[in-house]
Amino acid sequence: MQKIFGVILAGGSGTRFWPLSRHKKPKQLIPLLTGRTTLEITVDRLLPYIPAANLLVVTNREQYADVVANLSPYLEAQQIIAEPRGRNTAPAIALAAQILTDKAGPDAIMMVFPADHYIGDRERFHAHLKRAAECAAENSLVTLGIKPNRPETGYGYIQAGAPLASNSETNLAAFTVKRFVEKPDYRTAAIYLMNGDYFWNSGIFIWKTGVILEEINKITPDLGKSLASFARKNDSEEAQAALEQLYDEVESISIDVGIMEQSQRVTVVPADFAWSDLGSWDSLDELELSPFSEQPPVINIGATDNTVYSRKLTALIDVENLLVVESDDALLICRKGSTQQVKEVVAELDRKNLKQYL
Repeated sequence: MQKIFGVILAGGSGTRFWPLSRHKKPKQLIPLLTGRTTLEITVDRLLPYIPAANLLVVTNREQYADVVANLSPYLEAQQIIAEPRGRNTAPAIALAAQILTDKAGPDAIMMVFPADHYIGDRERFHAHLKRAAECAAENSLVTLGIKPNRPETGYGYIQAGAPLASNSETNLAAFTVKRFVEKPDYRTAAIYLMNGDYFWNSGIFIWKTGVILEEINKITPDLGKSLASFARKNDSEEAQAALEQLYDEVESISIDVGIMEQSQRVTVVPADFAWSDLGSWDSLDELELSPFSEQPPVINIGATDNTVYSRKLTALIDVENLLVVESDDALLICRKGSTQQVKEVVAELDRKNLKQYL
């Protein structure tokens, strides 16, 4: 098996978990899971399947220092790449693929992980990575698909095609991909759930560095051309200027839309471990997780089905189905099921120039 490298995408704007998350400290940099950051947990989860020396983290300049500090027990500062500006996931992944190709060659296996997901069973997760690596070794672009348990409209979907033959000791299936589907409406999502051949797009990708670069050059030639220009200067004093130029030139586009939806060599490995993209306070509540390792008690007087995240004793009277989140300088109170609208609060703070709360 080829050498395996991990790339962790750690950008973000800090809107979904306001008031705990802020622009400079987005979801992956706050102690969201019982006192630990999701970024730290993501790195820890990959060990020892991927050696710490084989990990890269892609973040942005604004969050670089905090990422370095958070991961200092695991990684060296040179393993953390600061993008000049956000350009979505395709340029970030392309940059990491080029760096790893220069380091380990085009046959190195590159695994891409968001920094802010919850995964329940580490051993089962590693088994799926092993199966995906086997498929990637056959020159496929591989994604892990999550079996849906509800008609979710907030995720993209992957439709599985023909099964692939396997001698894998993992006993895990893999399929060709018929198509990617953007976030559907509720009725369509319910049909996908009943069909049984659709999976949520997890945002976890596995491929050879050379294969993903081939697809980038074929499908998004402008990105490929800019990347090639950067690569020629990567070991020179002009590297930083070349990086700036790369991010000035490239389009802001996701790897899903830019590459995966267009490629004819995509494979999906269905995953059966517990997973969440932790997209809102509601998702944390559903997992019965807390950002605090210790929390004072909540006093309920005629109050039911409420969730409180606070470092203060909280009393609730005759209210139900509420989510209450307290930070040092702000308080969020909303009905459960409405936490996707937290980003609207952030937009309103920005509109009113209340920058100290962002």
